[in-house]
Amino acid sequence: MLVDRQEAIDRAMSRPGSNRLAARCRFVGADLCQEVPGGADVYLLKHVLHGYKDDAAIGILRRCGSVLPKEGRLLVIEFVLPDTVTDADPELERRLMSDLNMLVVTGGKERTATAWKALLTNAGFEIQNVIPVPGQSVSIIEAISEG
Repeated sequence: MLVDRQEAIDRAMSRPGSNRLAARCRFVGADLCQEVPGGADVYLLKHVLHGYKDDAAIGILRRCGSVLPKEGRLLVIEFVLPDTVTDADPELERRLMSDLNMLVVTGGKERTATAWKALLTNAGFEIQNVIPVPGQSVSIIEAISEG
């Protein structure tokens, strides 16, 4: 199931090869700030939450938690900034510039592991793992619903 705003779903369905995918996938137009469709065992949010202020991100997460089955998982793929910056690093600088961009453009932000834990805990989730993706600047944050 691919869930995104309707205009993105329309573009995804018009791509070459989408007829093959359509047989295996369900395309759902929805605004995650309003609703999260049920029916999945795992919900994956990739580069979604960094675009939102904490209150809105918590709302999205709570909506995910409300439809997540008891044994379900939430996977969040995002940058995980270090709690402190000790030296210059071009990759870290790129992530920090993304943080500034999110703040200016959307009011959102990149978050540290501590901030991700607080955000997910406030939304009713418990982090199980934070897995850095080799060769990428993102991590996979695996969480389960506490409720």
